[in-house]
Amino acid sequence: MEAETAGANPRHIGGTLVIQPLPGIGDAIWLLPHLKSIAAQTKEKTVTLLTKKRSLADSLFEHMECVRDVLWLDDRRDRGPFGGFRLGAALKPYGFDTVWILHSSPRYGLATWRAGIGERIGYGIGWQDAFLTSQHSLSRLARKFTAIEKANQLLLNHSVPKLESMPDLPVPEFMREENLRRFADLPRPWISFIIGASEPFKQWGVENFGALADRLHRETGGSIFLIGGPGESDLADRLHTRFGRPNWMVPMVSQPILETAAIIAVTDIAVGNDTGALNLAAATGIRSVGLFGGSAPMMEDTRIDAIMPFGELRYGTDRMADISPDRVADRVISTLAAD
Repeated sequence: MEAETAGANPRHIGGTLVIQPLPGIGDAIWLLPHLKSIAAQTKEKTVTLLTKKRSLADSLFEHMECVRDVLWLDDRRDRGPFGGFRLGAALKPYGFDTVWILHSSPRYGLATWRAGIGERIGYGIGWQDAFLTSQHSLSRLARKFTAIEKANQLLLNHSVPKLESMPDLPVPEFMREENLRRFADLPRPWISFIIGASEPFKQWGVENFGALADRLHRETGGSIFLIGGPGESDLADRLHTRFGRPNWMVPMVSQPILETAAIIAVTDIAVGNDTGALNLAAATGIRSVGLFGGSAPMMEDTRIDAIMPFGELRYGTDRMADISPDRVADRVISTLAAD
């Protein structure tokens, strides 16, 4: 799927547009059930998604028939008091009939009105409501809802069945089989370590991951895959070097996002920081242990077993050090035994 910035190559697409401007991979995965549900009730059974490049939605959703095209928002053009007008001008040539806005900013309501989209559905909280055609907006009380709760309520208000209770990201079978062959000589269980973190207060750190790896390998004899992005190359190298760069520890950073999903999808369990890759692991159907020491879990995914520090947990307060490696190891080992 070739994605481009909205307006870069204007052409008629028509049909339904979904605007989901939250930037992260985790955000894209959280709202995947809503995207599928909206697409299912359209005549074409597909939607065009307008989102941010950081979501990697073009690669994530490459094999999903319900996403026809992906367009990128332009952070510079679409911001500021005239951003909605500029975005609307960029969207107009595409000729969309309907838009669902999964965000409360009035900017996107203004843009879709300016683009001449006939049916405009959105949260309608505050000034956005002035630009919508739907009579089923959310109440002002919904300001305090999470992103998932807002999207759930929007579907409910419009009698659109939510097709999945938890995100299900399709990973092509050939990619799974390729990884099974590639790592066939490594001893099981295979454990994905999600070592990336979008914020410093969500990072468990090399010492804790190292202690966890030591115990899990000693007690299970299994192999560990270090999963992260380019920013985790140094962390992965330090962990690998700590153990003498053994074959049973495999750094897998800087892989394309769908390849990362395919690697995680063939492992037996994932464990790691509260980040997009943790949500990615669960969306591929893998049981996951999430470490939440900097924010409380927001997801509705029962495949993520959240471990938090005891006592009160406030967003942005770094309490990752209060989660002990032994506590995490006990949870991982018990989950593996139960499976």
